[in-house]
Amino acid sequence: MLPFPGGCYNARPSGDAFTDDRKGAPLRDRFSLWLGPILASGLIRTMRHLLRLTRVGENVVLDLHQSGRPYVHAFYHDQLLMMTYSYLGQPHGRRLVVLSSRHRDGEYVSRTLERFGHQMVRGSTGRGAVAGLKEMIRHLRDGRDVAFATDGPRGPRHQVQMGAIEAARLGRAPLVPVVFAASKKKLSDPGTPSRSRCHSPGPSSSTVTQSRFRSKQTATSWS
Repeated sequence: MLPFPGGCYNARPSGDAFTDDRKGAPLRDRFSLWLGPILASGLIRTMRHLLRLTRVGENVVLDLHQSGRPYVHAFYHDQLLMMTYSYLGQPHGRRLVVLSSRHRDGEYVSRTLERFGHQMVRGSTGRGAVAGLKEMIRHLRDGRDVAFATDGPRGPRHQVQMGAIEAARLGRAPLVPVVFAASKKKLSDPGTPSRSRCHSPGPSSSTVTQSRFRSKQTATSWS
């Protein structure tokens, strides 16, 4: 997802591009590319089973899915870990297209997200940025949902770049900002005073994904 004209996954400096497991790649790299996404996806699924999810504003995207209208799924780079569970289109027969870096870290992320059924588009700040953005716009115009990490790993943190906004404008699709937050688990039973100095307003651990629709797509509309 992207900070280049829009955001990307852990892109490395230009010139440090990674060639996947094509012929000639070291055996160690090919093995790690095979094993890493398996372990990462397993960890994410395990964490999901340990959390209680609460969604706020989900009708925003559910209405889009039911009407068959594509949208831009926009989030911050540091909330990537569990963000796959914020996408609600799969029960409606839809599939999320995600923009990812062409570098080594992006390769791991791509293969991990593919295990959740997402489709990947490759591009990064220094390599393939324009081509990647054009392909995302094409997917939007073809009726597919697309996802961008709107700030990049190089920073500034939580500062929205223009890629997702331009994709929404040129793809004639709404941009829906999505955020993820977590609260601390309360170990005592509901109604029982806690002896811990860390208090949580809820009865147990929970996470929240929140979606908000913005009809006017500006860089400061959801900061």
